[in-house]
Amino acid sequence: MKTSINNAVFNKTHARRALFVRGGAALLVLGCLSSMGVRAQGVQLAPYHHELYDLDSGLHTSKAEATETEIVFEASIKSPGAVWMRLLFSEVELGRSSHISVHSLLDGDFIVMGADDIKNYGNATCFLNGEVLHLQLHLAPGDKDVFVRVGRLHVGDPLPLLTQCGAQDNRVASTDNRVGRLFIGGCTAWRVTNGAFLTAGHCVDFDPDAVPGVCGPLLPDGTLDLTGVVEFNIPASTAAGFTNAALANDQYPIDLTSVTWRFDGCGQGLGKDWAVFGVNVNANTQLMPHEVYGLPWRVARDLPNTGATFRVTGCGSDTNASNFTLQTHTGPFNGEVTQNTAADLSLTYQIDTTGGNSGSPVIWEPGLAMGIHTNGGCATGAPIGNNSGTSFEVNALETAIRNFTGTNAVFCDRSHPLLTNGSCPCDGTVMRPFDTVINGVNAVSSGGVVSIVAGSYTEAAGNAFTTTKAQTWEAPCGTVVIGN
Repeated sequence: MKTSINNAVFNKTHARRALFVRGGAALLVLGCLSSMGVRAQGVQLAPYHHELYDLDSGLHTSKAEATETEIVFEASIKSPGAVWMRLLFSEVELGRSSHISVHSLLDGDFIVMGADDIKNYGNATCFLNGEVLHLQLHLAPGDKDVFVRVGRLHVGDPLPLLTQCGAQDNRVASTDNRVGRLFIGGCTAWRVTNGAFLTAGHCVDFDPDAVPGVCGPLLPDGTLDLTGVVEFNIPASTAAGFTNAALANDQYPIDLTSVTWRFDGCGQGLGKDWAVFGVNVNANTQLMPHEVYGLPWRVARDLPNTGATFRVTGCGSDTNASNFTLQTHTGPFNGEVTQNTAADLSLTYQIDTTGGNSGSPVIWEPGLAMGIHTNGGCATGAPIGNNSGTSFEVNALETAIRNFTGTNAVFCDRSHPLLTNGSCPCDGTVMRPFDTVINGVNAVSSGGVVSIVAGSYTEAAGNAFTTTKAQTWEAPCGTVVIGN
């Protein structure tokens, strides 16, 4: 038996899934589916404001004899001095096949959006650079009463924000597209192998009166503040440090219905600051990030000894063209610390980070992410101190990552770095995945999900089996081959 799932057919889902009821030895191909001195390191990525804007295209109905899509309305939208802009729609009707296009006059970047795309982007466009955007309404044959109305502009202001942790900034530029930038939000976000994105909790639920180094009396209200997109292939900022948005093709709208998080507020202790969420397809490419940038980060909770080399990669603030771009640095792991309760665990390390690094992966150099960076605490002189992040040994965080796939999911990954020297501490969790599919098939409950990381799972490695248990197989981050 050979089954093939084409990526493109399922490119609107965060994972590619195939329902499997019974079968035998086979070749199966799945196509991708805080305390004193410790500061939260999410900052406003770039100052911005909203402007009221009243633009109405009017109603447009296709002529009975029309056979081609035509431009029936266009307008240039300007906000003098804007570094970047996003159009926020008050109302849109695009019929069955009509669409809009929005172009930046500064760099020529553009986005094309149908009705579903506009919904996926939260009734807005992506972020486009410059102070002038050109909007066109494209009317398709057979559509009637089509219109678009812009009610507000989301405008980037030309004022850079700069902070630094540590006496010497040793970060270097990175091109690791497993890690992206929250635009807006002032934080870093990154991809993991079950299709989820991770960041810090304070990046999605803001503490309203906290400023760098100072905690106010107010606390987050438990209401989601996250908005915008996750960007990849992050461009250089201007020479003055003004942030440039990534190309429209590299922006992915956040699925605001998928966000799970915890953040108790500034000064309320470490180890309980995390968020898990998903993204929607890019409107231009109709692809998900793993289909463009490849395999995400693997995650684990089995920590190495103190002194092991750790890495943090993220979009911290800097000077000039490096401001809020992707940079990385390595340093020693200084241990895991129990905070207010035994359930609140944080990692400590001496790695250069700055404001904007919140949400970055904390990486053990064999290639495993061990937690989420949240706080800066280094000093410029002795004692140097530590920066900190939420550990994946926080059970609530591990559960949230697993539940992104399903409450009854088990995980398989033949190339997980924990699977070394023939020793596998496998239990089928997202942090300790099985190294064979057969173990996942046997362990999953009836009707559950087996989530399989991209790779070849050969018959010689034990992946020949028969099952009659109803289950769903998922390939959330690349092609999976099972059998010879």
